Amino acid sequence: MPTDPKDLGPLFRELFPNRRFVVVSNREPYEHKWSQEVGEMEVRRPAGGLTSALDPLLQALGGMWVAWGSGEADAAAVDGDHRVRVPPENPSYTLRRVWLTHHDIHRYYLGFSNQFLWPLCHLRPDLTRVRSRYWERYRRVNRRFADAVLEEVQGKEAAIWFQDYHLALAPLLVRARRPDLTLAHFWHIPFPPIDIFRLAPQAGYLLRGMLANDLMGFHLPIFADNFLRCARRLAGAEVDWEARTATLDGHTCQVGSFPISIDIDQFRQAAQAEGVQEQMERIRQRYAPRGGAIGIGVDRLDYSKGLPEKFKALEFLWDRYPEYRERFTFIQVAVPSRSDIEAYDDLSQKVDSQVREINERFGTGDWRPIHLIKQSLPVDRLAILYRTADVCIISSLQDGMNLVAKEYVASQIDRNGVLLLSLFAGAAEEMTEASHINPYDPEGCALRIRDALTLPAEVRAEGMRRQQEGLTGIYDWMDDLFQAWGRAAAASAAGRPPMDPADEPFEDDGPFAAGSWASERA
Repeated sequence: MPTDPKDLGPLFRELFPNRRFVVVSNREPYEHKWSQEVGEMEVRRPAGGLTSALDPLLQALGGMWVAWGSGEADAAAVDGDHRVRVPPENPSYTLRRVWLTHHDIHRYYLGFSNQFLWPLCHLRPDLTRVRSRYWERYRRVNRRFADAVLEEVQGKEAAIWFQDYHLALAPLLVRARRPDLTLAHFWHIPFPPIDIFRLAPQAGYLLRGMLANDLMGFHLPIFADNFLRCARRLAGAEVDWEARTATLDGHTCQVGSFPISIDIDQFRQAAQAEGVQEQMERIRQRYAPRGGAIGIGVDRLDYSKGLPEKFKALEFLWDRYPEYRERFTFIQVAVPSRSDIEAYDDLSQKVDSQVREINERFGTGDWRPIHLIKQSLPVDRLAILYRTADVCIISSLQDGMNLVAKEYVASQIDRNGVLLLSLFAGAAEEMTEASHINPYDPEGCALRIRDALTLPAEVRAEGMRRQQEGLTGIYDWMDDLFQAWGRAAAASAAGRPPMDPADEPFEDDGPFAAGSWASERA
């Protein structure tokens, strides 16, 4: 199995001979910023598992990455065709930037993507905001991404890999002009059951966009099943359950599940780098000076992560089992996210309030039960915290995968820790050796935390050993996906000839006509 992105080069060239590799995502792998020194420009790598995983692949394969130019100095860094070679220290591939206006960001990104699709896919329809201006802008921005892709592959053969829920329409917009291209799309969040997804007025159009791919990938089989049911009922696709395909308008889309992972070696190496033992000792002296246990949680500040539920469980622990006061300290890294959205701002305030109340109730003069760190931490610091922590608690209410679970296991060099993993995180399907918890049951979670803290050392070590043996890496994931993509591309019918440029695949009589179209096809 591949252990390095360079291992994937021969495979890609075998599967897609003479095709240029193009990745398309909302987030870019590099941002240009103005430094504090006047006129000086610096390059920053935005935090995120997707960009950090795909960047080494592009460096190994070459090709192009099409993404939103979100950095304040991005426009000054590109050439006249909106391109810049990256990474700056060793240019290996081209970053093509797409520009978004203030209204684009508010309506396409914060609006339709994150106030409609995100809560819908995370089974929170109560938090969705249906606005015609959001849909119209989502459609326009998807067209802009598609146009950028078409410009870059003009006169060339290419394999184009779309990423995530921000770009559900772009594949059909590309397919309509260039049916000869091979397209794949990976959906990084859950895909909901039909009873939820049918609430989208534009469900039919979103599905048509995704079905234009040769391969549509999800984390889990249940998400792939949900998609196939929606494709059949809401878009009128012909579904072959045995072959796992959906055919619409003469084009066949292969649908599969590919559980994403992490760069295991990156965390292992960071967890045992020079000086780590001294840093672990300093962490214990700061947070557990009396020799007590330490727990860790690492999450974005998102309502899908179950932070209030986690803190309620911890409150029950210190209330019901007072022997753990001053003997168990919890560190929660909560990375701020989408603070311009009301639901996220409300969550941030709720988390602050909960932590304050718990610390006031149970804290003493020299001990604080919960330490809240509201910032993103680099891999080297996270790996040290993971290795130090006796327990890692993941309390997701709905999660496509949750890579923190795999990061924690990979970093547990000493095998002293216990992973408490929500049943509703996608990782629970793979990581069956973890201790599974139900975040909706705070009393039960408190009991599981207590049990984890009392496990004998040899039981902890054996459980962690089995979990580590079951880990597969990010390049295994890419290998599996590329293999499936190659088979799908070979089997796929190109469908109809290129569409007239004057035509628009998603043209309708109004912003919500897709809803009635979907109803008629159901």
